[in-house]
Amino acid sequence: MLNISRTALLQLPDADLLKLCEISAYKGSGPGGQHKNKTNSGVKLKLKMEENSQLIIESYSCDDRSSHINKLLALKKLRLKIALQIREEPAAQIPFPFPGSDGKISTDNNLYPQFIADILDRIKLCKGDLSEAAKVWGLSKSALNKIILQDKKVMEAFQKYRQ
Repeated sequence: MLNISRTALLQLPDADLLKLCEISAYKGSGPGGQHKNKTNSGVKLKLKMEENSQLIIESYSCDDRSSHINKLLALKKLRLKIALQIREEPAAQIPFPFPGSDGKISTDNNLYPQFIADILDRIKLCKGDLSEAAKVWGLSKSALNKIILQDKKVMEAFQKYRQ
């Protein structure tokens, strides 16, 4: 139950973001055999945005046998979900230089969720047009399109604003 901006949430260190989440453990399922099913190494993070709001963002991970690693993976997924689900008015200037190189950015880059959030804000403002967002970040339209296409969830969010 918090009232904090998306930008501030995405800039929080992992430990501080974890403090805002309800954390629960569960037994993993799927491949991995008996090792995966014996311990509660799966992690579920739940972030409730506001007291009266229905906006609850959850992320899960049971990809590893270690609950510590699963917590970090769930945090990474939570940051991307925050970036995809919450829209803000984009700043007049970009908040930081393009965090990738040669028009490419890895999804493992710490600034990736913040970059995607800003791109989606600008695309929503321009009614689905990529050119303005690409120009602001110093990218070509095709480079930005490739960045969007590299993650299925980002592409789905982008398609929502194009319609």
